[in-house]
Formats: sequence, structure tokens, C-alpha cells
Amino acid sequence: MTLTRRVFAAAAVAGLVAGPALAADGPEMIAAKKLYPFLDLYLSLPAANRSRFMMAYYLRSNGKPVTGDALTLISAGGGRSTIPLGDDGRLLKLPSPADLKDGQVAIARPSAATRFQLNMEMQPVLRLAEIVSADEAAAAIAQCRTAIKAKAGIIGFAAPKIEQVIFAGVTSGTAVFSDGRTAPLPLYRNMPAYDPAVLADVASLKFARAPARALLVGKK
Repeated sequence: MTLTRRVFAAAAVAGLVAGPALAADGPEMIAAKKLYPFLDLYLSLPAANRSRFMMAYYLRSNGKPVTGDALTLISAGGGRSTIPLGDDGRLLKLPSPADLKDGQVAIARPSAATRFQLNMEMQPVLRLAEIVSADEAAAAIAQCRTAIKAKAGIIGFAAPKIEQVIFAGVTSGTAVFSDGRTAPLPLYRNMPAYDPAVLADVASLKFARAPARALLVGKK
């Protein structure tokens, strides 16, 4: 298998645009580090410097989430374990640093015509509910920006500027300020977005229902 991938800047809005494709050109194998792009940089950060955001990877085929036992991680020592997939196609298991460096992933394709799409997201560590802490969202933005800056020499010009959290699965949201005032959250790619530099002194973010997930993105 071969993997072509977009630059890190595009990956910052993964899930909003089409991601890289997995196409067959031989054995159904791919290096773990290619299936989990930039995970090595994330894991190289001290744990305390990545506690507020995480890397998430989603596998789709023909526009639909891939589920079931499509992926098998083969460790450097030959051990095999299934990589479980969520209902939304999310890879629910991350490889160890050793497996990320030297491991392989076997990908089961139903037919020769099947093509997979891999999307990567940076997500804030938040409790997603009808009311979300604005302070926690702002802290996730700040920590992610600092982490990217620390690795900017490796990533180069493609490093994105993380400015906001967007919320998928809801069509609108409300910023509740510390003094009780409210204002509608602006939309970014048809999803409510919170940028603490634009909306200052916000205590919480309110939604009609809990968002499906949140993403850390820039504005380009």
C-alpha cells in the first residue's frame, strides 16, 4: 500500500476537506508511521505539554466510515493486534512509539476497487455537552499553538496557526459571557466556532445538544 498525504496545514482542517488516499500497489501493508502522520511529533512532546489536545485519525471508504476489523497492527516483533474502529471510522488504538517507528499495518480491502481515505484531526480535550467550558477550550488552543511552535523547525512553513475550536454535529452555539450577556457563535465552514481572541471574557459555550466532536483549526 502507498499513502499520499496533505501537508500539516491542510491536516489542521482535516474532516472539513478530503484527506489523503490509500491506494493499492502491492501487498496490503503500510508502515504504521504513514497511517498515523505526525503522531511521532505529538508523542515526542512531554506529556504535560500535550494534555489538552490529542491526535485523531479517521478512515473512510467511498465517503462512508470504515468499521469492523479492517486494520491489524503488526509490531516490530511480529505480534498482531486489531486496531478497533469506531462507528465514525475513528482509529481507536494508537501504536506505541516502538510500533510507530518500526511496525506495519495490514489493511483488508473488500475488493481491488476499494479505496480508503485517511483524515487527521487535532482535537481539544473537552467534555462535550450542552455547556462547554470556554476556559478549557481556550487552554487547548494555547497549548496546541505552543506545541506546534516547538516543532515548527521540523514541520517548516506548513505549520498551521491554531486560532479556534469548531464544533461538529451542531448548527449553532451561544457564547455566554462572565457578566451573563450572550452572543451567537460565528460559523466557520457551517460549524459554530470559538476564538478567544475575538470573543473575550467568555465563561461558557452553550449548544442545543452536545456536539459530536470538536476540532482545533486555523482560519485559512
